Amino acid sequence: MSSALTEAGARWADLLASWAIPDEIVAQGEVPPWSHDPLTFAMDDTADPTHPIFEVARELLPVDGGSVLDVGCGGGRSSLPLAPRATHITGVDSSRAMLDQFATAAERARIGHREIEGRWPDVAIEAEAAGRPIEPVDVVVCHHVFYNVPDLEPFVVALTAVARLGVVVVLPKRHPMSAWNSAWKHFWNLDRPEGPTSDDAIAVLRALGIEPEVIEVPRPAMARQADDPTALVTSARRRLCLTSDRDSEIGAWLRDNPPAFMREVVILRWPGGLDQ
Repeated sequence: MSSALTEAGARWADLLASWAIPDEIVAQGEVPPWSHDPLTFAMDDTADPTHPIFEVARELLPVDGGSVLDVGCGGGRSSLPLAPRATHITGVDSSRAMLDQFATAAERARIGHREIEGRWPDVAIEAEAAGRPIEPVDVVVCHHVFYNVPDLEPFVVALTAVARLGVVVVLPKRHPMSAWNSAWKHFWNLDRPEGPTSDDAIAVLRALGIEPEVIEVPRPAMARQADDPTALVTSARRRLCLTSDRDSEIGAWLRDNPPAFMREVVILRWPGGLDQ
């Protein structure tokens, strides 16, 4: 861990590290427990463009059209609803499959787009070193990514540096995998962490001299796995490193113990152009 981290940044990294799953349990799973099905993040008609998570970003954009950088873009759910106010969107994601979905959805919506494959802020650092820095944009959005970022401080600094007008981050109040904590206890007798939380993320921002607007809103409605028992079993099997021969056992337990998926998210918004 870098000695340059603030106390809040070091705490965030330590809390995220506590989510590591023992190797002997990971080895028993059929798929990596942290992986995602790209179809889960595909753009569809369930996104409500009037939801506050979009309005908070949209109101920063110029009326005559502006540019957006979507870090961890997935299939575009977090940025494509900003059209037509957003006229060009650059998507960054470490998954080529996600970027392909993003590009297809942007083409369908007739929005200018660019795709950058890789992890943030590594792609920004590499572009700078190659003499082709990522051009500043009006607004940076980053939804449901913070809990995947141990080194949150350089991540935030890089988000802020490339935003002319503002940064909008959306995250749950608690780590999203905490919804499965009781299942981990049942199937593996393994106690899982409770932190970090959105309050810990806010502490990191404040340690960097950023005082964000904090807005708590209901999570946007979307087609959710919780509404599909078969999909929920598949997700539980993946997250819990279980095998398909236990599907009936998993399904029976889930019927009486549904995961505690969060119904609220936190929006963090702050000005762009941090001078670092």
